Amino acid sequence: MKNIWIIDHYSSEPQYGGISRQYDFAMELAKRDYNVVVLASSFSHFTHSYISNEPIMYSDVNEKVHYVYIKTTEYQSNGGRKRAKGMFDFFYGVKRYESSIAQRYGRPDVVEGCSVHPLAWSAAYWVSRKYKVRFCAEIRDLWPKFWIDAGIKKKYDPMCLFFGAIEKRAFKHADRIIYSMSRGDKYICDERGVCREKTYLIGQPMDCDRFDENSKKFNMVPQNIRDFMEDSFVCTFAGYFIMYEGVFVMLEAAKILLEKGLPIKMVLVGSGEAREEMLDYVKTNKLENVMIGERISKEAIPALLSQSDICMAHLEIKDHKEACQYGTSKNKINEYLYSGACTLYGFMHKDEFVGKSGGGFIFEPYNAKSLAEYIEYIYNMPENERHTMGEKGRKYIRENHSADALTDKLEEAFFGN
Repeated sequence: MKNIWIIDHYSSEPQYGGISRQYDFAMELAKRDYNVVVLASSFSHFTHSYISNEPIMYSDVNEKVHYVYIKTTEYQSNGGRKRAKGMFDFFYGVKRYESSIAQRYGRPDVVEGCSVHPLAWSAAYWVSRKYKVRFCAEIRDLWPKFWIDAGIKKKYDPMCLFFGAIEKRAFKHADRIIYSMSRGDKYICDERGVCREKTYLIGQPMDCDRFDENSKKFNMVPQNIRDFMEDSFVCTFAGYFIMYEGVFVMLEAAKILLEKGLPIKMVLVGSGEAREEMLDYVKTNKLENVMIGERISKEAIPALLSQSDICMAHLEIKDHKEACQYGTSKNKINEYLYSGACTLYGFMHKDEFVGKSGGGFIFEPYNAKSLAEYIEYIYNMPENERHTMGEKGRKYIRENHSADALTDKLEEAFFGN
């Protein structure tokens, strides 16, 4: 039985609220008789709390799937120095504990390092060289390219130069490069000169069976939200309360719909820096058709989405649309489409898979009027047409983004010639 090591700072088991991509892949790989070890941080980027306070914590999901949580520096600001220190903690923690991990679970036959932050690549490359095995670099966010395009940092900022050097090294030494954004090859291959033969587009996996099971658990959704949604036409957003996620576009659309006298409600659940300003907007504009809820558990999200009529998403950096030019890699889009609700997505590329799937529509980013018009259009649809649209979204995800379908590609990247 071959051993796969996946080094991903931000991964976790679903009950801890982290990114479930590696968990979903690990569970599917285990069905194919692989042993999978996921190395992650014990400090959650999403809850800003520790999963464990121990220097290292081993968690055996089953006999073939194992999580190893390495303690890193805590932080409350996603852009602060402590977060940067946590990245280095993770890199050095992997190097410190890899021997004991290998002794416990077996030496790796392939090692994958997963950005968001590129130091995970460096850790994976170091481990792969030690054991003389294939090194795969996975890209989910283009650092530092995104920072520069979004106007967050200048091209010659020391952090951009540092991470740019790591990226160059990873692209050079990786045996395989896996990317999850739909147009990622335009950067990796066309701009950075990486050979296409060693790149693999593998989007976000969806554990459809787990989603279906959790969609039945509406009692996990807070009672006040359930009461607000009862017997109503509901548009839902679940995620970060931040400008580029379009939360104020959604609130402006809610205001337009309220002024038209349409009986349509909006539920926005999550957390983030814009929360207080959002609450002020709702209060000032007397938006009784809007509820802004707290972040809810990941296991409760499927039930919330499945009880909604429309799911809303948005991605564009204001005045820096080039930051999103390489496509999207948002797990929530899979969940939205698979929920059976109609999906509305504010995005620059009209051919993004929300539109291609038939399960929703792409609207112009930062255009509340456009969003409101699409909501009204879907509201006025015959119920059977809305149902058909929802079923098209579910079918598209099952066929193209199920964990089973995407693991075929991942297995080829890990062990193909």
